[in-house]
Amino acid sequence: MHGDFEELGRKVQRAQYAMAQVRGIGVVRGVSVIVDAENRLLSIDVPNATAIIEAYQAALRDKEPKAAAAMRELNADARLRSVRTFTEANSARLEAERRLRAEPGELYDTRQSWSVFE
Repeated sequence: MHGDFEELGRKVQRAQYAMAQVRGIGVVRGVSVIVDAENRLLSIDVPNATAIIEAYQAALRDKEPKAAAAMRELNADARLRSVRTFTEANSARLEAERRLRAEPGELYDTRQSWSVFE
């Protein structure tokens, strides 16, 4: 009976190792994507990636004055400015307190959690 569990344990380990090696690769119209066995995005390769980033940055610059104009009336209201000042001050205080309580490695882990390449 004990040997059965050991054998099952070895099978589980082999399957885990094999699954860790699994990669799916898709290529469509010059765009290459690699995913792992858990469907996590590991890599994207596109032609002219620099142009994509530059176009994205241009779009951000283009929308900024439009967003500012859309919010102008609301931002001019003194009541909103008071709430915003309070909220920003309180958020900064809470973040400072959280950082003081955090373990040394925890802040690094939190900052890195957004990456799709983990």
